[in-house]
Amino acid sequence: MSRRYGNAQTIGSLVHQNTYFMTKQVGEGFLAVLADGAIDSVTGAYGAILACETVARGFVSLEDVEGQFTAQFARAAALLHERIYKGRPPRVSLLAACFIGHDMYYRNVGGLSLASFNGRELSLAKEESGRLDRRGITTLMCSQGVWQALTEVDVEKLLSGRAHPYRKAQNMIEAVNRRNLKDQRSALAVIVA
Repeated sequence: MSRRYGNAQTIGSLVHQNTYFMTKQVGEGFLAVLADGAIDSVTGAYGAILACETVARGFVSLEDVEGQFTAQFARAAALLHERIYKGRPPRVSLLAACFIGHDMYYRNVGGLSLASFNGRELSLAKEESGRLDRRGITTLMCSQGVWQALTEVDVEKLLSGRAHPYRKAQNMIEAVNRRNLKDQRSALAVIVA
């Protein structure tokens, strides 16, 4: 099954880009991982990179997707404790989604958002993990910086239409930038159709 996806991000009014993402083809599946280091520092940026790369590198097959998410999220938390936070609770949000055929498996810890748009309305995943049928659905994975600047109606409008997901993601981040908020957090959007 061919997958179309796009991404865009902005640093907002921060000094350091503390959001990061990776995508990876896994056999016939597609993996997207996002992280938000939550603090405007090199530590936040490094935490986001470490979390994404740990999950993406450790995710090696389409067997037992939920088990792999559990193992890789635990591994990322352990590395964050060991290398950055020295035993303190990590301040990193992490979201991963694996798209296989018409299904999407996901796991989300922290403040990142996973939304599904069916062409009429947007629905946010409320559970920490799960499996969703994606037939006819556009998926948005994004950081809090998107919601800081845009309303649900804004996001629905930006996800509507037939444009490629890359163009939709670019338009979304351009809309965030146009709001020109004084304390705008970094904003990251990954869209999969």
